Amino acid sequence: MDNRLLFQLQQVLSRLHAPISLLDVDGNSLIPNEDIRFSLPPLPQPGTPVAQDGRLYQICTANTNWVIMTTINEMDAAKDTFLLCDAMIAAVIAASEAGNDLNNAYQRILQNELSLAELDAVVDEHHIPGGIPRCVLLMHMVQVQQSSAYEILDEILPRSSSDMLVAMDKHTAAFVKDVSGLEDVDELRQFACAVQETLLSEIALPITVGIGEVARGVGELHASYRQARRAIEIGRAFAPERTVHVYRGMLLERFLSDLSPETAEHYHSLLFNRSTARLFSEEMLYTIEMFFKKDLNLSDTARQLYIHRNTLVYRLDKVQRQVGLDLRNFEDAVTFKMLLEMRKCGNNKAKGKKAH
Repeated sequence: MDNRLLFQLQQVLSRLHAPISLLDVDGNSLIPNEDIRFSLPPLPQPGTPVAQDGRLYQICTANTNWVIMTTINEMDAAKDTFLLCDAMIAAVIAASEAGNDLNNAYQRILQNELSLAELDAVVDEHHIPGGIPRCVLLMHMVQVQQSSAYEILDEILPRSSSDMLVAMDKHTAAFVKDVSGLEDVDELRQFACAVQETLLSEIALPITVGIGEVARGVGELHASYRQARRAIEIGRAFAPERTVHVYRGMLLERFLSDLSPETAEHYHSLLFNRSTARLFSEEMLYTIEMFFKKDLNLSDTARQLYIHRNTLVYRLDKVQRQVGLDLRNFEDAVTFKMLLEMRKCGNNKAKGKKAH
């Protein structure tokens, strides 16, 4: 059952003054969505109304699995209402099917399933704008149950006429956004954060967003989609605490993720091994991570950790004495950071294989 289609029909039927219900062929109420079952009379071909117990029933012409029902106040008026409702339902279904065709077209474009000739034909058939810069924001929602990520986002996502929301699977939707009016990628990050805040405040659902590079034409959209998906994969391995991952800003993580797990493990173990296990305790690693986050600033780091500045200096001196790296020195700090992050490379490879 297409919940989005039923929602659209409910929006249309609710505007009528006549009490119109939509049932399935077993008499279960679909609109309104209530746990009610009606006893249906024998119904002839679609479009022919039948009266029973003060109600009028009719099989929809556009979907013979649906039955329209209303109460009878005046028979001719009720029949006219049915004619109108039947036509409205057919129009909504036709528009939905056209939208599904467009969604399928975008799916194939994003997944790079079309040859150049096929791409040109699809763009022409669906009037897809080709001369505007667009970017793919891949939106992944784990905690969806009855609805899909697409259905949830379709109701709350602000968009322009040149934007397109594409259903990829139950948990994932791709937002193809026109970026011609945006100055830089930070605006896309802010947009993604605003969507996250709306979802959390309205329906308490978290969402992870990957942002690809700008595509200058329809033929480049698949690259932006691939980058957005890759940003989520890499982000989960290297920065699981974040929920918005921008491909352009992940150069170090992308470089590290391209290393083989064996190479990454070899270099990681040069610094992190049995002999340094006591040095690099959970407290020490947290101290170093905070020192990096505070841009190697001793005073800011000590303040954030609620420790004396001399205590922080003592810990950094201890690292320098035992492994030869002075983390107050930029080059040594970069070396340490890269070796530390290499422990995540194997996990990233495993997740990448599982995702595909």
